[in-house]
Formats: sequence, structure tokens, C-alpha cells
Amino acid sequence: MQIPQAATDALDALRNTVRAMFGPDLVAHDFGHIERVERNAARLLEAEAADRFVVGAACLLHDLHRILERDRGHHVAPEQADAEVHRLLTAQAVDEATIQHVCACIHATERYRCAGDLIDASAMSVEQRIVRDADMLDALGAIGIARAFMFGGRLGEPLWVAGPVGGSFRHGRATSVVHHFHEKLLGLHGEMLTDMGRRIALERTRRMREYLDALREELGLSSF
Repeated sequence: MQIPQAATDALDALRNTVRAMFGPDLVAHDFGHIERVERNAARLLEAEAADRFVVGAACLLHDLHRILERDRGHHVAPEQADAEVHRLLTAQAVDEATIQHVCACIHATERYRCAGDLIDASAMSVEQRIVRDADMLDALGAIGIARAFMFGGRLGEPLWVAGPVGGSFRHGRATSVVHHFHEKLLGLHGEMLTDMGRRIALERTRRMREYLDALREELGLSSF
């Protein structure tokens, strides 16, 4: 289903604004990531009936809190960027109810069962489910491997440190990048909220497991 021209124009204007805000210093959360999340969402929308403007706007604006993280030097929740989301959407004459819906989609992107959050898909809008899945898909597969090492390097995480893996995910620096795979990334396929998202996630997770098997072998380890 096509969206009205005015909504398309608003998304184009938002995209140009966000592109100017996100530079290469936002490691693994740059504008390239935002574009990939948009593409993931477009693919999920092929199988889901949803408000395309809400999904598109949320994809474009979902990582504004990363700018605050860069400036403050610590984890910042998506909710803390709500004022900026409101400002940018109001500038495009978006009504308050739609802005609130976009914010709800953005908030959902950092809710994880592996971090102890309660995820009730039945209580979430289809737009929330699509945006959350679209964002998580970019943490999986070949691009997910690349982003994990990019972000781990920025945080000063070592490649691998001997010790138990598979604990609960927490925001911030992990014991090692390999630990991050086991604490979060390898379990994301089970957190997907759309059927297509789950299918894509399973295939991308398979690729990550193959990579980790090769890495373990090259490190001379029997297991992680």
C-alpha cells in the first residue's frame, strides 16, 4: 500500500536531516545502519499490513540516542531522545498521536528478553514489531559480525578472553566480543516478533555460528 505524497516528502526530509546528523564517529550506528534498517523494514512490510509512515519515521529516528551516548560517554536509553524525535517530526507537521506511535516503536528497539525485559508481542503494535525486528536483523549475519567487531573495538573489548560465555546481556562493555555474541547476538532469532523476521534471523544466525566455529578453530580452542 502506497503512502500519500505528503508523507513520502516528510520521510525524504527526515532522511536528509538524519543523514547530516550521523557521521562516521557513530561507530556501527552510522547512517549506513539506518539505511539498512529501512531496507529490512521494507522487506518485512511485504508480509505485514502496517502504517508505512510510522515504520519509516521510526527507522530513520530510532538511533538518535546514539548521538547522546557519544556526547555523554555512556549508554543512553532511546526514551531520552524523545524531545528530539518530537522536534523533528513536528517540523514535518506530524500530528501528536503519530509522534507518540513513532516514539513507541523506537522505545521497543532496545527491549530484549536476553537483558531481562518482558516482551509481550500481543501488546505491541505491528509497527513496533516490524521496527524492532528490522533493527535487530542488522545485528545478525555477515553485517552483524562486522558491526560487533567495530563496536567492540570502539569500546576496547578484546577479541576473546577465556571464561564462561552465555550470561545475561548488559549494555556497555562486554568481557570480549565473542562473549557479546553468546550473551546477545546468537539468541536474537528467538526474540523476533514477525514470521519473516524470524526466518531471516535464523539464516543469519547460521552464518554467525559458522564464522564462530571457524574462529574457534583458528584460535586453537575446543570450545568457547
